[in-house]
Amino acid sequence: MEKRVAKHGRETQHIAPMSRHNGMALTLAGLVLMPSVLVVGYWLDGRAQLVMVFLFLAAMIMALLGVLKLREPEFSFSLSSEHLHFHHKVGGWSLHWSNVVRVDQPRLSRGLDLVDLPYIGLKIRDYDEFLPLMTPRLAVHLLTEQRPLLSMALRYGAIERHELQDWLIEDSQYRSLNGQHYQGVTAMLGHRMGHLRDLYGYDLLIHESSLDREAGEFVTLLRSYVASSRAPDNAEREYSP
Repeated sequence: MEKRVAKHGRETQHIAPMSRHNGMALTLAGLVLMPSVLVVGYWLDGRAQLVMVFLFLAAMIMALLGVLKLREPEFSFSLSSEHLHFHHKVGGWSLHWSNVVRVDQPRLSRGLDLVDLPYIGLKIRDYDEFLPLMTPRLAVHLLTEQRPLLSMALRYGAIERHELQDWLIEDSQYRSLNGQHYQGVTAMLGHRMGHLRDLYGYDLLIHESSLDREAGEFVTLLRSYVASSRAPDNAEREYSP
């Protein structure tokens, strides 16, 4: 994690996601093991052939997983004194801290208990400061990545199956509360954000694999930036979601 000092003495932090961890090690291990398995298989002259095939496939999968990890952005978040930037492999988005209403870890009810989900949630004030930043490619990826959240809500009984079927393919026309009209995948993302707010209380949910620490600790970090942006002369003031 890199840091640099921003105005008001607040550090800008660049968050290296857990999803990249061990990417290089997995890639190198797989690339070394594959030829090694071939050499051993040749030396055995056909004996234990099934074992050699299994080991070769395992090494190939290891290398592939490593490459996929390395394709993830070097940083998932950049936290400055004014903005939250999220970096995705197909683009990114930015939120001014003043547009963040609440930050927390979403939960669902299981009987009398509340279950913490492996996400952090952001409730935002104005969709019109966010949706215009979306490229079609990024919007499609976000819609796809959020599908498990809908299935999770169905599993916990938060929605009915017919609602899930309707929400998997969102309406391609959307009008924000301010009257701004959106079309296509951007409109679909606007509807999806509204549905996530209904289900979880948050418009944007980010999986913990994009973090560099436990979800609860990351929520505390984001809240401190929100508090600093609202009271620059008192950066340590408590933030109430």
